Amino acid sequence: MTPPDPARYAMTAAAAIGAQFEDLDEGRGYLYRVTLGSKSVLGGGGGVCAYPVNSAAAFTIARDKAHTKSVLRTANIPVIPGGLFFSHQRRAAMRDPGRDVEDALNFANTLGYPVFCKPNQGGRGNFAEIVTSPDELAVYTQRIAVEFESFLVEPILTGVEHRILVFDGAPLAHITKRPPSLIGDGVRTWRELLAAANAQLAGDGVSDAPLSAITAAGAAPDTVPPAGERLTLAGRQNLHAAGEAETVSDQSPPGLAQIAVSATRAIGLRVGAVDIFDTSPARDLSDLVVIEVNGNPGLAAIERAGRSDIIEALWTAMFKDCLEA
Repeated sequence: MTPPDPARYAMTAAAAIGAQFEDLDEGRGYLYRVTLGSKSVLGGGGGVCAYPVNSAAAFTIARDKAHTKSVLRTANIPVIPGGLFFSHQRRAAMRDPGRDVEDALNFANTLGYPVFCKPNQGGRGNFAEIVTSPDELAVYTQRIAVEFESFLVEPILTGVEHRILVFDGAPLAHITKRPPSLIGDGVRTWRELLAAANAQLAGDGVSDAPLSAITAAGAAPDTVPPAGERLTLAGRQNLHAAGEAETVSDQSPPGLAQIAVSATRAIGLRVGAVDIFDTSPARDLSDLVVIEVNGNPGLAAIERAGRSDIIEALWTAMFKDCLEA
């Protein structure tokens, strides 16, 4: 079994500083300890925060997208507006009124369809979807309730999505994202091609891309496209949801770097990745808005781009900070 990415990175970094890596998960790598002399740190994959330098408070705030927005607003950092709602009635007595499904429907009507919905605590593009009507939103709330208690309703913004990886106030990497796409084969409809793509996502535990991803891109689901025709799916751009990293660099544009560093500092993260939309018409970075802040960022896009040196530098510096100080 191939260990999860954080375990592989930790093994490499531990060896670089002469530390001992110890698997605590019967060889699966989802829990491990790194020891140097009398000091040790725990780490892992899955639900464990891979970065021991991040505090529990900062990590859990970053996991909550609504809380993250609240913190960033107080720091005068632009965020996507929207509303927080709950998909079921459990713990309803613990919250203020105005957060239920019917309130989400009213809020979406006020925004105007289509809207963008995503779990308040979630990642990997799971259930991040364009919703085009009240009926779709009602169904969405039923589907998401199985896995998530709360969700966000936001206006749809268009622009180029960027990610900046930050460590201790320094930008380490700049990634531009490209959304997933379908490629025609001259035989299957867009609907059938989407079903095939969703079958692959299911194996990774990621929710289906909805039919609205096709219609929002301006295509008819039951059209058979010619072989080689590409349809970019509107909505999520996450790597785990079949999105792609278009560019990866260790040089971050100053405007993006500034807002990313400010966002991680506001949350209190030492290691974080900030997703940012450039919504300016000229795509000149003159109108930036933070999508979310990730306190446990995956680094697969950087590794796939052949920049393992960035990853090794981050993890080595992090373990030195924890174990050599």
